[in-house]
Amino acid sequence: MFEKFYNETIRRTVIGFGSLFDDIYIKRKNKDGTVAKEILVPITYSAKEKFLRMLREYPLLKGASTNSHIGNILPRMGFSITSIDYDGSRKRNTIIKRAVDSSVDSSSGLVLENKTEFSEVPYNIGFQLNVAARTTDDALQIVEQILPYFTPEFTISVNYTSELNTNIDVPIILNSVTPEIEYEGDTADERTVIFNMSFTALTYLFSPTKTNKIIRSTDITTFFSSFNQDGSITGPTGAASRSIASITGPSGASSMPPNASITTSVFSFGTDLSITGGTHA
Repeated sequence: MFEKFYNETIRRTVIGFGSLFDDIYIKRKNKDGTVAKEILVPITYSAKEKFLRMLREYPLLKGASTNSHIGNILPRMGFSITSIDYDGSRKRNTIIKRAVDSSVDSSSGLVLENKTEFSEVPYNIGFQLNVAARTTDDALQIVEQILPYFTPEFTISVNYTSELNTNIDVPIILNSVTPEIEYEGDTADERTVIFNMSFTALTYLFSPTKTNKIIRSTDITTFFSSFNQDGSITGPTGAASRSIASITGPSGASSMPPNASITTSVFSFGTDLSITGGTHA
């Protein structure tokens, strides 16, 4: 039933979500209101617990140097996956297939093979984005550069596979924003201002890709049979007719519809072995 494959659909969704927040800056101003400097807010993939632990332990790892000061570590952002849930409301018919030509004869242009896969499976991936800053103003600058774009969703275009699925729209829904400001604790500890944002990505997972040959000819033989009341076969059984359908056209075997046509030959078996048939565009 199962086979080895990896379409990187979840990975591409994670990359698409993280890329939304990789170009956020905050401004530090002088007393006269002029901009002293702009700081790019770094973003990493990390769970909230690891994110907070890094902030608290980083100065201990670097000693007492000025670079280890929490004001030089912050601001920064971290995000992680919190849930993966099936979404039956967006499900399509499972047996629907998507196909693309994968092998073409360079001389004749004839399609030799194509690749297919069954319909995508809808899943909702939950994300949590944590914004940490030293001051409330820094945190609010970051938050205000994010919230206006979500109403409450923001749609990104993700290229899941280069062959079958080009660009697919994935809505990212903002569910909640929760501030977390530390007011208690040791007076020797520096305060951090944290905003926790919950998101849901309405994404898809894709099945393995199959390679199929192109069917260009069919051969069907019909038999006479007699049946008893219980369904068993009785009496003489023999071939009644044979129907052969194939693709023909100006360039022979290399033609495909609509340039080619479908030729059907019907052979009626009997004493005269008569042949009837026709060509259908």
